[in-house]
Amino acid sequence: MYSHIWQKYPFLRLLIPLVVGIVCGDAFPHALPWRFFGVVAVALTVALYVCHRYSLQQVYGVWAFVLLGLVGYQGAACAWEATYYDLSSPKACYKVRICDWPEEKKRSILCPVHVQGVFVDDTLQTDVRQPMFLLYFHKDSLSARLMRGDELLVQTHLTQPRNWGDFDYARFLRRKGVSGTGYVPAGRWRVLGNDSARTLRQIALDYREQVVGLYHRLGFQGDNLAVLAALTVGDQSDLSEEIVKTYSVAGASHVLSLSGLHIGFLYALLWWMLRPFWARWRWLKPFLLLFLVAALWGFAFFTGLASPVVRSVIMASFVALTSFCSSKLLTINSLAATAFLMLLVRPLWLFDVSFQLSFLSLAAILVFQPPLYACWTPQSRILRYVWGLITVSVAAQIGCAPLVMLYFSQFPTHFLLSNLLVVPLSSLILYAAVVLLALTPLPGWQTGFVPVVESLLNWQNGGLKLIENLPFSSLDQLEVSVVDVWLFYLFLALLWFCLHRFTFRRVCAALLALLACVV
Repeated sequence: MYSHIWQKYPFLRLLIPLVVGIVCGDAFPHALPWRFFGVVAVALTVALYVCHRYSLQQVYGVWAFVLLGLVGYQGAACAWEATYYDLSSPKACYKVRICDWPEEKKRSILCPVHVQGVFVDDTLQTDVRQPMFLLYFHKDSLSARLMRGDELLVQTHLTQPRNWGDFDYARFLRRKGVSGTGYVPAGRWRVLGNDSARTLRQIALDYREQVVGLYHRLGFQGDNLAVLAALTVGDQSDLSEEIVKTYSVAGASHVLSLSGLHIGFLYALLWWMLRPFWARWRWLKPFLLLFLVAALWGFAFFTGLASPVVRSVIMASFVALTSFCSSKLLTINSLAATAFLMLLVRPLWLFDVSFQLSFLSLAAILVFQPPLYACWTPQSRILRYVWGLITVSVAAQIGCAPLVMLYFSQFPTHFLLSNLLVVPLSSLILYAAVVLLALTPLPGWQTGFVPVVESLLNWQNGGLKLIENLPFSSLDQLEVSVVDVWLFYLFLALLWFCLHRFTFRRVCAALLALLACVV
């Protein structure tokens, strides 16, 4: 019944069993012995021979589904086991190394650390895995001077984090690679030294700090500085609660989280700049596309190689490379291929909220935006642009609205109005920030360009505050269950099948799924 769809999107067939396996591996994190996969490989080889010999394509499909499911299960289970640490021991002395910049809290200093070993009978027993923990130091003048790379001797009791109501905080941290937490009182730690060796990500974070420092020196302050740093380099540390609330209520929170939208802006700008060259000299296209990919990775480097940005750049790189073979820049198949490759490397990314929102919103745009746009064909070029922006916003909201209501218990009702303002303005701010940074060798010109960026930031922040103050700007305290979300996405999948071939049975199935979701 759906064979033509699976043939058109082969990577979607591969992605589904991988996702099912990852979900099972996260629910039951007990890794299988590797010799088991040797038996599976032998069985798969026999199955391939039998299927080829007797033309049993369905048996081959079942075996492929099972194998990919096992790969997903094993990847998720191994990722969970990597965070395991024996937390049954009482308070002990640990040698730790601060692996990221400390974060100042209201009553403590939060330091992400790698545990290098534990002292047992005055002997250091090293741990080659060096699991990550979050240590909360008593806030005083000494802990305020802690730096990334400091090696410490701490006396604490490492524990599982406490859950917040119905939220499973321990599982959330384990999915992030964090084994647990601990509190270190004053006088229960001392600095042993500083390891100046830096990872690539730490070097990238240092460059990000330099960019934010440049914004400070150029005179950006308050909300303008916070939004500019968040939008261009992904630094959200200076965002106030008020500005976060404004963007959230207005339905523009995605602008403050540097991810696919911003990478898309840069990709479009670079594509527009480079396309005339390879249109004239076609032999230049491979080299220019490689330059485009390198430029995107350079931008990711200056944002500190944050996971959402890395995922978006991987997707953009994949799209750029597939443009050799296809005239379409992005399809459901290439989107599924990108997700498949990412989850093979990092299975637990599946449970990252930004990962889910990015892929589902893009999938919804690819599926529902074309038929929505076809409903009306404006004659004016400006109206076509506005209509395209509206249909993209509606399609993206269709894809991510259930998750937004599930995770944040909120739905912004004026998201169309917000996107009409924030999409063009945030793209202009990003392009203006690129020009601003490029003018660094010319301080006079750079200083003269600052008011342009300030004006764009004022328009964006002021416009969103006006939208926030409109009546019924947000529906709050919504209660949506996981079952409701699954039923809604089942309805969307069945609706997608209807768009491929309209039949009475498919329409009935879609309406039944929607009815079950509403009821």
